[in-house]
Amino acid sequence: METLDARETVQRLARRYAGLANAQRAGHLFEVEHALAFNQAAARAGAGVRAVVSEWMGGGSHTAPADILLIDGTRTVGRVQAKLMASAADTAHRLRREHYTGMTRLVAADKVAVVDSLLERRLTMHPDGIGFAAYADARAHLGGTIRYGNIGSQPVDLADAHGHGMDPQKWIGGRVRAAAGQEAAAAAATGAAAGAAATAVITAAGQLGRIRAGETSPAQAALTAAAAAARGAAHSGTLAGLSSAVRSAGRAGRLPAAFGGGELASATATAALAVAGAGYDFAQDRIDGGEFAARSAEAALRASLAWACSAVGQSVVPVPVVGALAGGLVGQAAGTVIVQGLQAAVLIARGTRSAGTRTLEHELLAASLTTGLLATAAASLGPRTHARTTVLPALGPVRNDLTGTDPARALSSLAAVTSLHAGLPLHLTPEEFDSWMSDTVPDEMPLVLDPNW
Repeated sequence: METLDARETVQRLARRYAGLANAQRAGHLFEVEHALAFNQAAARAGAGVRAVVSEWMGGGSHTAPADILLIDGTRTVGRVQAKLMASAADTAHRLRREHYTGMTRLVAADKVAVVDSLLERRLTMHPDGIGFAAYADARAHLGGTIRYGNIGSQPVDLADAHGHGMDPQKWIGGRVRAAAGQEAAAAAATGAAAGAAATAVITAAGQLGRIRAGETSPAQAALTAAAAAARGAAHSGTLAGLSSAVRSAGRAGRLPAAFGGGELASATATAALAVAGAGYDFAQDRIDGGEFAARSAEAALRASLAWACSAVGQSVVPVPVVGALAGGLVGQAAGTVIVQGLQAAVLIARGTRSAGTRTLEHELLAASLTTGLLATAAASLGPRTHARTTVLPALGPVRNDLTGTDPARALSSLAAVTSLHAGLPLHLTPEEFDSWMSDTVPDEMPLVLDPNW
């Protein structure tokens, strides 16, 4: 998440300084690079302190004395002045300015030794001489990294910084890929384990769909099976190991390989196409209702798991209300995919005058109504939280698109909403969590606290 936030900053930086010489652009990127590395280290350590580049913070300025601020909560706990210059003499001279007193003086890693030597030489002058105290302060705070306690950034050499400045967006793209890969590996021990866990949940949805198809409409069976599979996985904790990968993927607009991979928009379109194919086979009597429900549930859940994993992994505890909300979110997302697929299947069936066209029309109506009922049910769950007040309402326009003049917009709308909200927790503040806890019945809510989370 820190890396994805930095990507937005780098995109702004690339636009603002596109016309400058590379040395200047690299200097601005040098600040962001160290701040990102520091924040990644802080996130891994579970620490609350963060490095903020003054130029890119709210109300910030590129002329502020401190290029980088270290902030812990509401307190500023450190200030950093960064200088990326080829000349060690110029660097040493500029670092001694009095309005930098007490700040960390950050320079390229391969310049630290020579700048330190120059500052040391200045300190051979008489202690009462002009500038002696300023040079002493600069040397005392000189370094190639930002540090706060046991948290620090990574050193960057001058040539590397200039190389990154040539194409800032390429550089941050590499950092995003690396961070997402590391996070996915930490969330589920291996890619195979992640794939196995996702496949197990998706397969369970398909099996449940087959069973329910004999009890209700196959379309209803498909989307309620997808919702139930997500809810069950939330209760068992199966999806918790995958949540980190999906949280990053949601912000990046992509799905992990275990969930089918690809852009969110493409994933939802592919899922709808799979439902359309199953629907047409059903109309042609090539498959029965159970097979249609299974194929539709698996396809829809594969594209909707970003909701489930986010709901589980970002919530404070995996409990029944969270599981029900995850199920409600997935049910609506899956319903959107299934309704969109059935709409396409109905058009194809009508064009080919298939005998099962009327049946598909009934399935389309059933899926639409069930999606709306899931929305109503999910909205009534528990106290007011981010999921109820923001995420669930955001799905409203998606459902409306299904009945508009251009229903195909529903898939792109769903992808956009998923990308925006899949990385956000159900409880955004301690107050929300306290409210939720006070409104629950302790005997019914098993509390699971993971000190390693």
